Amino acid sequence: MEEDKFSSYTYGEGKTGLGRPVNFTCRPEEKEVVRDSLERIRTIDIPTTHRVNVGRGTYGSYSRYDITQHKYGGSGHPGAGGYKEVLEIKHPPDGRWGIVVNEYLSHSDFGSGSFTEWETLQDALGAFEAYWRSNKTDISKLPGFKQHVTYGLLTPWFYAIGDEELVGDYAFPEGLQDDPVYRFGRQFVVLDNDVLTIKTCMGTRFISVKSEYRPQGENTYRLIYWDDGSVWKKDIHYPSTPPRPLEEGELWITEAMQQFKQLLAGKSTEFTINFTDGNKFVGKVVKANSKALCAEGRYTLSVHFKGGGKPAEGFQDFKPTPQFPDIISFITGRYRQVGKEVERIEVKKIETAKSGKKWSGVFFNQHV
Repeated sequence: MEEDKFSSYTYGEGKTGLGRPVNFTCRPEEKEVVRDSLERIRTIDIPTTHRVNVGRGTYGSYSRYDITQHKYGGSGHPGAGGYKEVLEIKHPPDGRWGIVVNEYLSHSDFGSGSFTEWETLQDALGAFEAYWRSNKTDISKLPGFKQHVTYGLLTPWFYAIGDEELVGDYAFPEGLQDDPVYRFGRQFVVLDNDVLTIKTCMGTRFISVKSEYRPQGENTYRLIYWDDGSVWKKDIHYPSTPPRPLEEGELWITEAMQQFKQLLAGKSTEFTINFTDGNKFVGKVVKANSKALCAEGRYTLSVHFKGGGKPAEGFQDFKPTPQFPDIISFITGRYRQVGKEVERIEVKKIETAKSGKKWSGVFFNQHV
């Protein structure tokens, strides 16, 4: 039968020649072909556009994705406070996760939106309940936690509608002007809480607010949206020090930041940046005198158990994880699951992976 050709299929998202996002299903092996073919099509007209309204009391948000809201909780009086919700986004586009806990708080001038990703729906529901019991809960330590994303006043990707472009974790908002200075995708040096940092512009918006001192007048503000979800406000009439474009001679700073991120993630243990004046910056991890062995690779081991008996010998391929950041905790935990207590571990040989993690990194707990 004709429909048997699609008994096995996958979901994808592509764009037409004019840039219109299109969701599609096809055979898994033809996904890239279909995506490339869409670029040859000028437009696609669909008689009925499927949009889901996710309700929040008397309010709601539209989305072009199929979303189920499994839990919702609001707080504060109308116009302030916020909400928290557990969402399941069916068939999320490439590179995005479909189980999230979304939260928005309107306590600040520009609001504070963020979402967390979870391995399973049950993990997300558990995190939701834990938060409402105590908002001091460290969500990153809860089972199934994947990552935390702050979007501020930007729109998270799962609430994209119509032709809105997905940029990383966000939907490019409608109504953002392509400012002649603060242009989308350009990097700037920004003073953030008295610390200079580099951010990427996601666009700008101008707003007018009635003046408190001139009854018939208005104050106009420029809002600059950054890639980390934060917003910078500029009063055009009384300008403060504005973010400035990153100059060509400062590109080494972004290179240093990227290399430092690689080091923190455990991909390297040192890096060097050459300054234009001939000076150098050298960053290096100096490991403590510790028994923790956390590099990714193949370990040849002899494992001795409490109560005696023949030791277990052989090799073990290992990659550090948040649960097991070193080989000792990994082997000890694995045997504990089968009811065996490890007395000591003898490491006879280590073959580190050339492109693997050189150490567990700062984001994993260190058992030293």
